[in-house]
Amino acid sequence: MDEKSSNSQHFAAGSYIDLLLAAVIMQITFIITAIWVVTNSNDLFQTNSEHVRHVLKIQLSLGWMMCIIAGLGFSLLPLIYDVKSFDKSLMRSFIGMNMSGQLTIALGIIIGKEEIFYSLSTIGITLLCTALFLLGPPALTIFKSRKINSTEIGPFSYSIGMILPFIGLITLVSWIARENSMILAISESVIFDLLIPLAVTSTIVSHFNRRLNWDLIKPHNTGKVFAIFMTLLLLSIVSVPLSDNGDMSIRLSATLSLLPYVFIFIMLNPKKMVSKIIEKQPYNKMIAASIFWLPIIGIVSYLEKLNFVSTTDEMMSYYRWILIFGFSMQALWGFASYLHDDHKKLSLHRRKTTWLIFLSLNIGSIITTYALINSWITGEELISHPRIGIAVYAASYILILIHWIRDVFFSLDNWYATPMFYDRYLKYPEEGPGYNFED
Repeated sequence: MDEKSSNSQHFAAGSYIDLLLAAVIMQITFIITAIWVVTNSNDLFQTNSEHVRHVLKIQLSLGWMMCIIAGLGFSLLPLIYDVKSFDKSLMRSFIGMNMSGQLTIALGIIIGKEEIFYSLSTIGITLLCTALFLLGPPALTIFKSRKINSTEIGPFSYSIGMILPFIGLITLVSWIARENSMILAISESVIFDLLIPLAVTSTIVSHFNRRLNWDLIKPHNTGKVFAIFMTLLLLSIVSVPLSDNGDMSIRLSATLSLLPYVFIFIMLNPKKMVSKIIEKQPYNKMIAASIFWLPIIGIVSYLEKLNFVSTTDEMMSYYRWILIFGFSMQALWGFASYLHDDHKKLSLHRRKTTWLIFLSLNIGSIITTYALINSWITGEELISHPRIGIAVYAASYILILIHWIRDVFFSLDNWYATPMFYDRYLKYPEEGPGYNFED
């Protein structure tokens, strides 16, 4: 790669590479740990299965997935809001704590001793949560600058960072109080049913509204859409304990779990998006495909809440499998790929789709959906996820690793500090974000 500027103000523009490489490496660590849990039956897994599953979910969501989200934020937000790049030491501290936390959790699970597992899991979760606390100050900087160029996607751009420290606090406190299963379930819901849908939807809106100027959501409506979407997600979370305690009907709780995903799917204006695709306007196929999993996530969640699909306690909800792979991974890696091409200043019409990654994530999600529908029709209890689906998902991890190592270390394209399109937000593009001539 040929980096055209050594100005320190440009540092954050390329910080996504370090965080994405950390993410692809830790994805492999996660899948190895998950396979270890599935293929090794020992006393730890049999007597503490709920806690083992919980820390694996934290490793996935606040670990490598958060590396992607943070990487995109570190790189783009200083450019969009034209503020000084986040400090190098902050990013390095985040990466160090995040990776150390994931490795510590993985080590505790693989060793398989109960006392060691709980000690290392506590250390690992503490590190992951502390890494989120570190993102508080830069998130506040962006929030204070929100009136500048924030109308394109509104609070989808600046609000996510503000809730990260609270997510870290909730996760840490819940682990300390882990003897209460309901508290652990709520903390998982806050991550998977609030943070991840909001963060991933923000990248989707950013891609189509800001980067491509398709205005799937009208700029003056983004604030309202964000507020309604977040409210619906919170209602779906609150409905679970209310339903379990008999204070709300199961059908109403199931309906509330369906509404957020149907709502945001409609708001993302799929009809307009399809018309743009038919016109052969350039876009990222992975991000576009992720949108069409949204109603399926809602429907699957509805079916599971009503027990139309019978699964065991040891299984992660099917809607979360689709949420993670069909929706989140696909949109995040698609956005990261498009950003990387922006840094290489490739023509929009020259950009290639990573078809193997695209197919593996979508085929895996189709297999998952088929297994669920088959259980619904036959009435048979699902005791495990379809092995072929897991194998396809695992293949996607390997493919993503190969793609990014090849594209970062062996690409023949030049790499530029300021990506194409985003220099429009900078007062002094050659000097980098936040540059003040008077200083």
